[in-house]
Amino acid sequence: MNEARKAPRIRLGCRLFFSGENYHEGEGAIIDLSKSGCAAESETAVDIGMILELTIFLPDYDWQLHLDRSIVRWVHGQTFGLEFQDLRPVQRERIRCLVEKFKGSF
Repeated sequence: MNEARKAPRIRLGCRLFFSGENYHEGEGAIIDLSKSGCAAESETAVDIGMILELTIFLPDYDWQLHLDRSIVRWVHGQTFGLEFQDLRPVQRERIRCLVEKFKGSF
């Protein structure tokens, strides 16, 4: 897995729900998270280039993070990488705060 890293990542184990093209839906887990994307695992197959909506169930938070547009950039078996697109300022700030909170933990 030698994909280019655009931002530092934190390890994060949390639930993920995604939906996309042609009613494609699945559940999985976030493996790691950065300000610009994440890596996830799921038994539901995805393909490079798919555009997905994400709902991330964050640890220690009462709210879920909903992202309207993420693009699948790589796939290795059941693991895949997503790049976040068109983040609203509040989404960008929540992700930034989350990365800052957990980056010293690992």
